[in-house]
Amino acid sequence: MTTTILWIHATAGALWIGACACFVIAGLALTPGTDDHKNFVARSAPKIDRLAMLSAALLLLTGLVNLAQAAISRRFAFSTAFTAVLAIKILLFIAMLAAMRASMKTGAMNQTLKAHAAVVAMGSIALLLGLWLIGS
Repeated sequence: MTTTILWIHATAGALWIGACACFVIAGLALTPGTDDHKNFVARSAPKIDRLAMLSAALLLLTGLVNLAQAAISRRFAFSTAFTAVLAIKILLFIAMLAAMRASMKTGAMNQTLKAHAAVVAMGSIALLLGLWLIGS
């Protein structure tokens, strides 16, 4: 069960980052003002954002389960390094959610692209830190 939850957690993180990366790539590939661009903003972008937010929710849920399992298996004795890395991952998660929320409220495509690119960058760092946590 522990391994399954861990894989679901990693997959949810990768899906969130992947959805945001697809958003950025598509947004950059389309010429502003064209029908394709308008259709992307009206139809595809909200669907990509919903997928990203569902992935974020699953990531949070499985992260809490993983943390509980780690706490039990370690008898709640975490190393300082583990705690520091976990704190950084939590801060990244909050920043990623804030960026997503801000991007979903703005109507400016340029700002939305920047926010999604920031999510990709922060999420990539969080995934790498997660690999470190697995080994510790």
